[in-house]
Amino acid sequence: MSDLNENLPIDMDGRDSLISKFDSVEDLAKSYHNLSKKMGETTRVPQGDAGSEEWSGFYQSLGAPSEEDGYRIPENTSEEFSGTLKNMRKSALDRGLTTEQWNEMVSPLANLERERTESADKLQQETVDSWKKTARDRYGPDFDSKSALAERAYNNIVQKNPELNKVFTATGMGHHPEIMDFMVRMGENMSDEATPSGASGSNFEPDYAALAARGRKIAKIGAIKNPRNPDYEEHYPEFMEIQETLMKAGFSGITDEKLYKQSPWARG
Repeated sequence: MSDLNENLPIDMDGRDSLISKFDSVEDLAKSYHNLSKKMGETTRVPQGDAGSEEWSGFYQSLGAPSEEDGYRIPENTSEEFSGTLKNMRKSALDRGLTTEQWNEMVSPLANLERERTESADKLQQETVDSWKKTARDRYGPDFDSKSALAERAYNNIVQKNPELNKVFTATGMGHHPEIMDFMVRMGENMSDEATPSGASGSNFEPDYAALAARGRKIAKIGAIKNPRNPDYEEHYPEFMEIQETLMKAGFSGITDEKLYKQSPWARG
């Protein structure tokens, strides 16, 4: 029987484990001495004249990484917040934060940022949906043709301005009823310039989808089928001019499937 059995207190925690691991009090003492020496060597705090390498080694012995990349950026973190965390990593390394300390500090921040982003995205989507509904209610049955006109202005002006296009894409502001109404008016002016009766030398190509939408609207009104209708003299020539323009461009007419283009304003 080990002499530890005789010398260790009966009610000592871990007593059985020590008795099974060490054969004598002397073995236990040597083990404790070696452990204390090793801990003293690895955790010795550098003195005031210590260099950066000595401090780095000390921090690493406590659990700090050797490089900034050792601090993990949580998954699904936004690009903007990831940039913030990457800037924080240098300070964390200089101050010797362990990877465990870093994770405990960053995880709650990342969760809060994720919740904030999701909440902001949800609010923006609800706002855009509200704008779309208002625009649909405002234009009623003319919504598709108005959307085509708005897209014409979007394609010829907004998309050609990268910074403006970035704002439109990020905010969805193109769906705002007042913005859409402004774009529709711009699209109507561009369409006037694009038709055969308009001024020559236009810088804009005809928006055939918008022309087809306008032609379908005229056909739906029905005045072109009745010479006695007060709108006949206005609508019939315009309708025929649209058809002629589309045919010359290689389309089969206002009902050509290729001309049923879904604009950003018509989606959703």
